[in-house]
Amino acid sequence: MTVWASSLSPGVSPPLTEDNDHNHNGLIVIITSLALFLILASLGIRLFASSKRGLITNDDYVLFIVVICACTQVSLVFVQVHFGWGKSMELILAVDYAPMEKAGYAADLLYILGLGLSKTCTTVFYQNLSLQRTRWLINLLLSACAIWTVVGMLLLGIRCSNHPWRDINHDCRGLFPRWQAICALDIILEGMILAYPAITISNVQISLSKKLKVLAILSCRFILIPLSATHLYYMHSQNQSSNPSLIGTYATSVAELHLSLSVLLLTLSCLKMFVAVYEDDNGLAYTEDASKSHSHSGRTPPKSWRSPRQAKGPSSFCGEDEPILRTEASVSASSGQNHNTDSNAIVKSVQISVTRETIELGEFQGSSAPAGIPRSI
Repeated sequence: MTVWASSLSPGVSPPLTEDNDHNHNGLIVIITSLALFLILASLGIRLFASSKRGLITNDDYVLFIVVICACTQVSLVFVQVHFGWGKSMELILAVDYAPMEKAGYAADLLYILGLGLSKTCTTVFYQNLSLQRTRWLINLLLSACAIWTVVGMLLLGIRCSNHPWRDINHDCRGLFPRWQAICALDIILEGMILAYPAITISNVQISLSKKLKVLAILSCRFILIPLSATHLYYMHSQNQSSNPSLIGTYATSVAELHLSLSVLLLTLSCLKMFVAVYEDDNGLAYTEDASKSHSHSGRTPPKSWRSPRQAKGPSSFCGEDEPILRTEASVSASSGQNHNTDSNAIVKSVQISVTRETIELGEFQGSSAPAGIPRSI
C-alpha cells in the first residue's frame, strides 16, 4: 500500500484491490466476478428457453436451486476476500482473521453442495431421454449424487478441532485426505454421468452422425474432471503452505471456475445446436406420435422445433410416462400391441405452411392459354 500511496497523484484513491507477490485479491475478484456472470447468464438462458417452450420441467426447478446456491457461494467468497483472503498472513488484521476463516468454511461447504446439485440437475434432465428399462440407472445416478453431496459436506464440515473453520493448512493432517476422497468420488461420479447418455442414445433411431453430435454436446461435462483434479492440486499446495491465506488464492479461483462451469453446462440442452439434432435438413421435427402433428396457416420459420409432447401435459414432457427417445425394440413392441392404431415410433411430423404467391407459368403453359399471359396460383 505504501507503493500505491507514493505513486498516485494527490486526491487519487488507491484501487479497491491489487495483485502482487504479497496480495492476490485482484485475481480472486476477477475470477469470482467471471463466475458470477456465467452463473447469471446460465439462469437467463434457461429462463428464455423455458418461456419459448411454454412450460417448466423438473430440471428447470433444480437449476434455479443450483443458481441460488452458487450465487450464495460466490457472495461468501467476496466476503472472504473483503476480510483478507488472498493476502499474506502478516497483512491481515487480527480482528479480520476469524470472519475470513468462517466465510471460507461456509464457501467450501456450498461449493460441494453446488456441484452435487448440478450433477443432480443433469441426471434429472436425462430422465427426458431415458427408456423404461434403463430407469434404474437414473435412480442409481440420483442416489449417487445425493450420497456424494452429503458425504462431501460431512467430510469438510467435521475437521480436526472444535473450530473447523480454523483448519485450513497442515495443522489439520486429515484435511487433505478428505479432499482426496471427495475429488476421487467426484471423478468417478462424473464418469458415470458421462457414460449414461452413451448407453441410452446408442439404441435411438437417429442417424450415426446425429448420435455423435448429441454425445459430443453432452460430453462437454468432461471438462469438469480436470478442473476437479486441478483444484485438488492447489488444495495440496495450500495445505502444505505456512501462508495458506496467500497460496489458497489459486484453489479458490479454480473452485469458482469449477462451480460456474458446472452451472453453465446445464444450459446445453436448451441450445439450438442440441435441439437441431432432432430436425432434418428441411426443418421437419422428429416427434413421438404422428397423430400429434398439425398444420398451421401462415408462414412458419424454416427451422422450427416442436416439443415431442406438446399435446400432453407438463408431467408427460418430464418423462414420467414415456421416454422421448425410443429404441427399435420398444418401437416394435409398441407396434405389435397397437397394430390397428398409429405407431408410437419416432416419426417425422410435417407442418405445411401455405401462402399466396404468384407463379409465372409462361414457359410451361400449353396451347390452351395465349402466349405472354401468365397464370397465377
